[in-house]
Amino acid sequence: MTDWENTFQQLLDGQMVEVKVPREDFLSVRTLLIEKGWLFQVVGEAKHGGITIYRKNPVAPTS
Repeated sequence: MTDWENTFQQLLDGQMVEVKVPREDFLSVRTLLIEKGWLFQVVGEAKHGGITIYRKNPVAPTS
């Protein structure tokens, strides 16, 4: 099982360039992003097969 909170924290800290989320984890990841207030700090790109690739939003306000 993936520790999505830790993975996205690494993305936001600049330790990772992108995070690939499989279709079966999409809703739980989206819920996590909303709960943590990270939803607008990342940009998701839907790919074929239900995979979503998240990258840090270059225009997100820093707080």
